[in-house]
Amino acid sequence: MAAPAPQEKPSASFRRLLARAVLVPFVLLAALALALALGVTTLVRSARLTERSDQVLTQSSRLRELLVDRETALRGYLLSGNDTFLEPLVRAEQQLPGTFASVRAQVGDEQEQQERVSRVEELADAWRDFSAEERKNFLEGRDYITGVAQGSGNVLMEGMRRELDAVVAVEQTRRQNRARTAALVGRLLFAGGVGWVLVLAVVLAYWGRRQLYELARSHEAARAGLEKQNEALRTAEHAMAELNASLERRVEERTAALSSANKELEGFTYSVSHDLRAPLRQVAGFAEVLDATAGPKLDANERRALATLRDSARHSGQLMDDLLRFSKMSRQELRTFSVNLTSLVESARASLAQEAEGREVEWTVGVLPTVRGDPSMLLLVFRNLLGNALKYSRGRPKTRIEVGSLGGTHEDVLYVRDNGVGFEMAYADRLFGVFQRLHGTEFEGTGIGLASVRRIVERHGGRVWAEGATGQGATFYWAMPRAPAADAELG
Repeated sequence: MAAPAPQEKPSASFRRLLARAVLVPFVLLAALALALALGVTTLVRSARLTERSDQVLTQSSRLRELLVDRETALRGYLLSGNDTFLEPLVRAEQQLPGTFASVRAQVGDEQEQQERVSRVEELADAWRDFSAEERKNFLEGRDYITGVAQGSGNVLMEGMRRELDAVVAVEQTRRQNRARTAALVGRLLFAGGVGWVLVLAVVLAYWGRRQLYELARSHEAARAGLEKQNEALRTAEHAMAELNASLERRVEERTAALSSANKELEGFTYSVSHDLRAPLRQVAGFAEVLDATAGPKLDANERRALATLRDSARHSGQLMDDLLRFSKMSRQELRTFSVNLTSLVESARASLAQEAEGREVEWTVGVLPTVRGDPSMLLLVFRNLLGNALKYSRGRPKTRIEVGSLGGTHEDVLYVRDNGVGFEMAYADRLFGVFQRLHGTEFEGTGIGLASVRRIVERHGGRVWAEGATGQGATFYWAMPRAPAADAELG
């Protein structure tokens, strides 16, 4: 007994069935679309040519009006001697060149029409000479009646009218022919479209009836396969729900742990703020009392040691204050607006006026963009960078500080440049670390300022870097994501 032929997979059969059901109507509709496109192209071309003919007719009519205005104005002037009659003539003379140019442009490359327009223009120039001669004779008291009586001007006007009539007649004939052609194409498109739709309907009806049986036969097999897939999908959804629940529990646990760590950090901050700074204040206070009471009795080394003790206590207190602010900066909520950086630079400069007092400082502030960020934090960035620029250029006879921006595709790059002591690029990666200072005790500071700059910029989604050379100044760059143009400004 022969083995039964292997049955075709339902999915492959259904795909072929679907392909045939789509391909046949697509071919018929594509043919219909092509025919319609050709017909519409013809109609559009006819419409454009008809529009051009309308423009020629309109401009020709305008040209005729201007020529008649000239003639009428000349007659009125010669009869009355009133210069007011010459105003239409002057206006017509001013508008004729443009009108002739417009007619030529609308006529296009039609040689015969271009020649007719040229003849009209030649006759118009001749009439202009005739008009000038008649006005001259009138003003000088010579015989101007003879020229009018001989009909020289009328001959020129008749010639212009004749040529313009020929231009108009040609364009009207062409316009009528194009209108008839467009009407014929429209009727053909309508009739052909209706006929083709009927053919398409018959073919689709036959093809659909033929395919319905095959579709019904493959439906059961497809439904069984779909049911299996749905069962697998429900199983996957159940597993996904369990995974999501597990992830949510982990997130809640880690959130609780992070909240506990933040509370511990806040407790530590409180301890540093109150418990550790109190002894430093006492040391500084006792040092000042000792300096006030026993200062005259101390020798130079003892007074120097006492001053060092007092300065160290003050520096340690400042260091703790900076460290506390740096620690709080990571937890402070960002209040973002569209910020005008030019206003922030002016505010930062005003706050550093005492540092710049008595020094020759040349400020150069370029065009700065509007960025999206927290204005109070961004102001701190400018204060730190401009403060460093003033501090490290203190030894220069003339301090030069430049603030500017560089264009970018997706970000705005800003910079602060100075002519200070600079730094070695080999140590550039240490600049933005906490307590990292490249110049030792030569310049005051705690090593927190640039670390704060980096943390603020990174919290805004940006980045920072620096370039410099020893004795040649330094440039600090920071990039911010570009702000949407529609945001309101704050600065």
